[in-house]
Amino acid sequence: MRILIATTPMEGVFAPVAPLAAALQASGHQVLVATAPQLTARVRAAGLPAAEAGPDAPDAAAEAVTLPEFGAGIQPWRIGAVMFAKVMAPRKLADLTAIAERFRPDLVLHAPVDLAAPILAAERGIPSITYGTGLMLEPELVAAMAEWVAPLWHSAGLEADEHAGLYRHGYLDPVPASLQPDLGVAAAITQPIRPAVSGRPVDELPESLRRLGDRPVVYVSLGTVPIFNQPAAFGPLLAGLADSGADAVVTVGAGTDPAELGPVPSNVFVTQWLSLSAVLPRCDAVLCHAGAGTTLAALSYGLPLVLSPRGADQFPTAAACRAAGAAQVLAPDAVSPHAVHAAIRAVLTDESYRNSAARLRVEIAARPSPESAAQSLLDGFAVGA
Repeated sequence: MRILIATTPMEGVFAPVAPLAAALQASGHQVLVATAPQLTARVRAAGLPAAEAGPDAPDAAAEAVTLPEFGAGIQPWRIGAVMFAKVMAPRKLADLTAIAERFRPDLVLHAPVDLAAPILAAERGIPSITYGTGLMLEPELVAAMAEWVAPLWHSAGLEADEHAGLYRHGYLDPVPASLQPDLGVAAAITQPIRPAVSGRPVDELPESLRRLGDRPVVYVSLGTVPIFNQPAAFGPLLAGLADSGADAVVTVGAGTDPAELGPVPSNVFVTQWLSLSAVLPRCDAVLCHAGAGTTLAALSYGLPLVLSPRGADQFPTAAACRAAGAAQVLAPDAVSPHAVHAAIRAVLTDESYRNSAARLRVEIAARPSPESAAQSLLDGFAVGA
């Protein structure tokens, strides 16, 4: 089978599908990842072929904030929705069409925010499957994006899909049911899959980290998106950790120089990137922005969370983790060194947080591996394809 994977050029959107793509390729299927130029080197480093399609994320974001749809509301998801639907989708569709003419896919696998992909699939009369990157997108967000991409469906001679094409033939869900019990319109087509965790357990860590263990260890991340992981945002987090009785391991992302954080407390180690599969087993808690990738990775190891959501899908993710008993949540206007200190101490000393995270870990471990999910996915289309 020839499988075209369409992903937006963001690490948090590509990383969830990388293990599945590798499993499909290892099974002998032809896989091609279509994404913007800024991500093609990352895709190829993962051992996958890549084709350039659509604009880079910074360019798309810069255009999105100039559009009237962006200024028409204040929802946390609005800039992303405008960027994905009004900017990326129309500019990517032509590139995807040219790629499909050469590659001739039998199946399209796409991110929930890669909205050109289901249009391409519908136009070619082939199935499309959405791979989840975290919680299902909020209905209000999906409705807005569906409205904004409807002209693209009409231009292709198709009736516009009321869900922007997200739930046509399948939905791969990486979220344990305790965090997302209601799958709504996707319930009948959902297939569970274990969430991806970057790296491998055997990956090398810096010598200073290999000696950790005398005190609790907190992993700290604000993700990889520049709007969320500005160096200044780390200040109150690290100040709150300074006298917490724990050591902190901080990653700032490939686009940030650790030196930009300025002087840090002596119990804090800062670097750009670490293999989460290698570092999280050494940790006792995670402090992050409630990005789906970091949050699900932490819960995959049963680690309690302190979540400081900043935008996009981070607020519903944080709310779900708090409702499940696995997280303390700090609203943006409540983030201070004192609040961070108190929240960290709570998740490290109150066993209820660790017990709740441990229950989620069991749920996640029971979900099918990428290899099993790949086989189930293809078996399902062997009959209908």
